[in-house]
Amino acid sequence: MALSFLIAAMFGGERKVAAAEPGAPVDADAPSTPGTPKGMALSLDAALARAESASGLVRMARAERTAVAARDVGARLLLPSNPLVSVGVGPRREDSAGMRTEGVQYAIHAEQTLEIANQRGVRRAEVAKAVDVATWRETLARAETRARVRAVYIGAQLAAAQVRSARSREELVQKLVDGVRTRVETGAASNVDLQLARLERGRATRDRITAELAVGVALSDLRVLIALPPGTALELTSPLATPTTPLPLATLLSHAQERRAELRVIESSQGMLDAAVVRLRREAVPNPTLFLDLQRDLPGQIYVGAGIALPLPVWRRNQGELAMARAERGRLQEEGDVTTREIAAEVERAYRAALAHAQMAAVAQNEILPAAEAGVDLVTQGWRAGKFDLFRVIQASREASDARRGQLESLGAVWEATIAVDRATGTP
Repeated sequence: MALSFLIAAMFGGERKVAAAEPGAPVDADAPSTPGTPKGMALSLDAALARAESASGLVRMARAERTAVAARDVGARLLLPSNPLVSVGVGPRREDSAGMRTEGVQYAIHAEQTLEIANQRGVRRAEVAKAVDVATWRETLARAETRARVRAVYIGAQLAAAQVRSARSREELVQKLVDGVRTRVETGAASNVDLQLARLERGRATRDRITAELAVGVALSDLRVLIALPPGTALELTSPLATPTTPLPLATLLSHAQERRAELRVIESSQGMLDAAVVRLRREAVPNPTLFLDLQRDLPGQIYVGAGIALPLPVWRRNQGELAMARAERGRLQEEGDVTTREIAAEVERAYRAALAHAQMAAVAQNEILPAAEAGVDLVTQGWRAGKFDLFRVIQASREASDARRGQLESLGAVWEATIAVDRATGTP
């Protein structure tokens, strides 16, 4: 998912970035500092709403639903075909018993085919089922879009948190450099310590630039999803907190069976095929054709007649179409069974992952990070008292930075698993 990519981008220590002046942000996407103008305020709900209206997936699904609904215009016609009218005109001459008769002969034939088995009703019922399928496909596209936006939005927040952490570490390392320089000037430390401190400052600056680049990438992806112009400054206003514990597995499985749009698409498709079978059977019923004839041979010789024509369904009764519809319904039944099992497995995997990552995040937040930060303070005090060398201080600082990075990574994994649970259960 996009969240995994963002987390990898945030914590990829060896990722190279373009050269920048010391202390300058990579782009306008870096988190704002006091005194700088803020960007467009964007909550998660607002991002989801914008994405649903701008998403290509949703727009295509909506257009498909509109196209399917348009089929009802043809399905609701009262008569299956246009009336047929034929006219014949010509001169007529007749010699009989030595008498010659002349005149104009004409014949008019009109016919209209009717439906007597409610074919119109079953056609409209089939279109209604097709609209249901298209509607559920649109719901599925909307769910996919929401999952993507949530992942990218939260990934951008985690990247911004990493930037704040990197800037804080850079400031601390700068103070360390200043302190070492003072000690070198007073003769309490050697130039070796100063070079080690400068090296650590360079590492901290590189980590900060990498984190700022990750923010830019995340916000760029978010702008694409919500259809904003490139470079639009954004301020993500929704709070970033640890997700709530997921519901029991049995409840999640029940929700998945009720809410997953994929299952509803399959069920609706089966209903559409059932309606198609009914339509094909009704269309096999012969449609009578009513006709009217008017004929004039010679003056005074006029014939008027009417009748009915009925095709006999001897050879053609939609056998092929019915067989294909039944076979397709059987295939959908198998697909539904397989999809149900896959969804159950997906829910269970996401549930287990959410529980495990929540426990790891709690350990990182409550034990690892406080211990690492306390260790930095203690080692720094010992270094100032002359009990530890500078290398020990740098090592403790790196461990604290790794602990903070791990805490953010664990929080990102919890959110990723939570989004996966919501996606697996069809939660909007």
